[in-house]
Amino acid sequence: MLHNGIVIDFYYGVMALFHHELIMSQISQTTFLPQAAAERSEAVAGDFRQSLRAGWLVDPKFDLFFLANLGWPLLVLLQWMGGLEVQSGISFWQIYFITTPHRWITPALLFLERDRLQANKTKYILITVLLLTLPLAVKISTGTLTCLLTIDYIWNAWHFAAQHHGIYSIYGRKTGGISPQRLRIDKWLMRGFLLYVTFRIASWASLGTEASQGWGTLDYLFATIPTGMILREFWQLRAQTLGRCLYFTSVMTLYLAMLWAVAVKNPMMLLVLTTASALFHSIEYLAIVSWSVDRTKKSGKATTELFMRLMPRWGIVLAVFVVILGLGAWLMETHLLEIWLTANLIMAFLHYAYDGLIWKSRRSVSA
Repeated sequence: MLHNGIVIDFYYGVMALFHHELIMSQISQTTFLPQAAAERSEAVAGDFRQSLRAGWLVDPKFDLFFLANLGWPLLVLLQWMGGLEVQSGISFWQIYFITTPHRWITPALLFLERDRLQANKTKYILITVLLLTLPLAVKISTGTLTCLLTIDYIWNAWHFAAQHHGIYSIYGRKTGGISPQRLRIDKWLMRGFLLYVTFRIASWASLGTEASQGWGTLDYLFATIPTGMILREFWQLRAQTLGRCLYFTSVMTLYLAMLWAVAVKNPMMLLVLTTASALFHSIEYLAIVSWSVDRTKKSGKATTELFMRLMPRWGIVLAVFVVILGLGAWLMETHLLEIWLTANLIMAFLHYAYDGLIWKSRRSVSA
């Protein structure tokens, strides 16, 4: 009997201990489940924030204002409501203090970053000699700039398309996940649409109503390119692709609006949109140059001593450059119009040529 009592007591003792552990386990789970869920939620939010930061070249404010130029619809509205007086005032600042400096800064950067000059020294020398002598020879022999201005329009159209696609590609390389085949297709679709709109504007401006009878078959066909690509960007939108998506949408919407203005034959709307397009292009160029300078500074790459001193103060240097060149351009055009037009045209050609070589070399280095 004593033995049975001991066994029974032992059994009840084990059962009591088991129930105690079970109750404590349930209490622990009840206590720590919300904490674990909160930790997981915080980890997910942290990953999302990190992915979102990875989607910008600099940061959201810089990218949205200076690369995606999301303020262009407000600029268009301001010009439209203000009429020609407001539009001409904005054009003054755009031509002298934005567009002109963005062209003239390219040769300055090339000679400051002398390592790039040395890497393609022969090419740069040949390009410089060719683009200095040929325009001068044409000007002296014909006495006009008509032929050169035609070349400038065509080359500038390609330059605009290449630059917009180039920045879109930088975003794509940063976020990754895009196949080489899609990169090639996107390149020609995007550039093809931008070029079509530019030459559509030129044909309408030169031929007038004969070149535009409303929305034509080609207009509709080319308009499907940005529409489809924008829809795809939003369909595949992730945190790390937000910057790329907004940049692409902003550029393509602006060009769609210009195509619409030509199709409906609205010259005033086209004027304010082309002014916004010129500002968009020049501002994003100065912004991407600033981004590149910052990368060079952080990487510690070898460069000229002067450039090493300028890089930490790049914002001030750029502002001073813009003001001095803008004032100089205005004074030159006021007093020495023919000389200034020729010099500015030569610098535009050098800008197009140098820029293509510089960014090709950057791609090959980064690759």
